[in-house]
Amino acid sequence: MQAKNLSLLFLIPMLYFIGCKKDEPDNTKALTGAVLAEVLYNPYERITPPTNDTIIIPNTNTSYQTPGKQYSPACFGNSGNTKFYFFRKSVSANNKKLLINFMGGGACWSNNNCFGVNTTTFFNFLNDVPDLFVKVAFQGILDAGNSSNPLKDYDVLFIPYCTGDLHIGSNDVATYDDPYVSSDPSVYSHRGHDNVLSVLKYIQSNYTQVTDVVVAGQSAGGYGAILNYPHIRAVFSDNTKFPSFNKMSLVADASNGAVINGFFSTIVNTQWGSGPNIPDWVVGSNYLTTGTPSIEDYLSKIITAYPNDVVGQYTAAFDSTQRWFFNVMGIIDSGSPSYSDSSSYFGPGDARDVPDLGNTSNTPSNCNWAINANTAMTGTGAPSDKYYYYRAPGDIHTITTSDTMYGLVSNGVNFNTWLKSIVSNVGTPTDVDCSLGSGSHPCTDKNYGSNSLNDTLGRATSQDSFDNNKDLYETCFGP
Repeated sequence: MQAKNLSLLFLIPMLYFIGCKKDEPDNTKALTGAVLAEVLYNPYERITPPTNDTIIIPNTNTSYQTPGKQYSPACFGNSGNTKFYFFRKSVSANNKKLLINFMGGGACWSNNNCFGVNTTTFFNFLNDVPDLFVKVAFQGILDAGNSSNPLKDYDVLFIPYCTGDLHIGSNDVATYDDPYVSSDPSVYSHRGHDNVLSVLKYIQSNYTQVTDVVVAGQSAGGYGAILNYPHIRAVFSDNTKFPSFNKMSLVADASNGAVINGFFSTIVNTQWGSGPNIPDWVVGSNYLTTGTPSIEDYLSKIITAYPNDVVGQYTAAFDSTQRWFFNVMGIIDSGSPSYSDSSSYFGPGDARDVPDLGNTSNTPSNCNWAINANTAMTGTGAPSDKYYYYRAPGDIHTITTSDTMYGLVSNGVNFNTWLKSIVSNVGTPTDVDCSLGSGSHPCTDKNYGSNSLNDTLGRATSQDSFDNNKDLYETCFGP
């Protein structure tokens, strides 16, 4: 759920100086101008929705029916993160193919992780970055210039993330206290679902010709794609507005849902105010408090409700960011240590110092995340249900907005080949599991982040495992 590194953006202003030299040849100036034009060209159009609006979504519960669901798009409310807008990339006129992509960027639910310099755990500066950040920071399925991209011909609606609530909240919180601001705003806003509704309202007016839709998201955006999928699906099921609609698929990237007990009933339902946003027409009434809420269960209900839709779920077997966030949940839930603006508060972001604790309890640890995430993927549905998973080796977080997706292989299956089968019906989808691959360490010997422990062992590991000369798979799943 971690935010992308946007340091490349700070290189862009330097390019302006390339064309400022005197006495350079005219052809050099022309070339420089062409390079600048290409680098600075932004294919994404910013769209700012009304601050208050209503939407009617057929085939949903009564709150989305006449006279319409009221919503108020907004970001969290801290400095540089107040106004919500989204982005559209038009690939061709009257395009019948549409990708709706949810941006990732962490989550927060407490003073201990909503504020601070080194303790804030969500993307909280949308209004401080230039619009060009979408083009610079996100490639993979968003890159129309790559001929290997199975979604290169799709228009894109990119939903930024600025609310810390997995894109599903509708709550204004007055109980937060930012220790770095002497006079806080009266409220902070978890209104991710409201932001999504503003995008759906735009779709109802501007994409009535669509036939094929892909809903995707990375990290926190993967959760947003999953949790909001029934609302999106209901919009396109309106035959009066979308008479040519044909099919939809879901791609959830690095969003497996290994969480602490009470996460859905307390944080999602109460803190983020998401209860009324959960689609009871798919999961039943009061799902967050009386049902069996989990990403695994939620996906199984989506599969049941929409049996013709294809659902693909991806994770690296030891995703370091998801392991880290699982540990953050445990630290905050325990109430200790007290708030401190220190990078040691949650430990290194690659989770190397998180304890392994090789058991299957829900206590946050490296092994408990890996075991729970694997169980959730393999238990969600069978191939006949049109649900397919891709369990990759290593610990790298997210894949679909990186060009590394074209070269990644797990158990002999190229990720991009698998993705094509999910979104384009090219080939036959399969379940992919690194643990079934050849070699001595097929789930740890590639696709791992560079740190002193991984680099020394040559495999994805942690401090606990490294001290025993083991990788994480050996510790968590046995030799």
